Amino acid sequence: MSEHERTVTAHVPPENAFRYLSSVSHLPEFVPHLREIREEENDHVWGTAEMEGKRFEVSGFFRTDEASRRLDWESDGTPGYRGWMTIQPAGTDQSRITVHLSMRSAASETPPPHPGLAPERIERDLENAIGKLRETLERQAAVMA
Repeated sequence: MSEHERTVTAHVPPENAFRYLSSVSHLPEFVPHLREIREEENDHVWGTAEMEGKRFEVSGFFRTDEASRRLDWESDGTPGYRGWMTIQPAGTDQSRITVHLSMRSAASETPPPHPGLAPERIERDLENAIGKLRETLERQAAVMA
């Protein structure tokens, strides 16, 4: 398994960050390649993504726990892909947000599609996503102020 994690501090209260991030409709604003997503029954979600000029369907589960300010997700189409996010207080009106991804390594596939490239792409996409996440939250906080 390939494990990836990033933490960022955003200048927005944790309850506001959780409220915004727990709505799947906001995910395309910061999740790379995701174009649309909607909630279905029993925490199931469905959407579309685009990568390398190809559009494809994505589906899985998205669960929220308001008491612990934790979000969990997993794919029902990509074996081994799952992740979580926690939102914790980090000073006055700030949130410390940690995103963790777990997935099967592309190098373990037979034959490997691009051995050695997948981890770098995942790290780059995660770095971009966490930056967009912070910008989106802070922009939303400014609008609401």
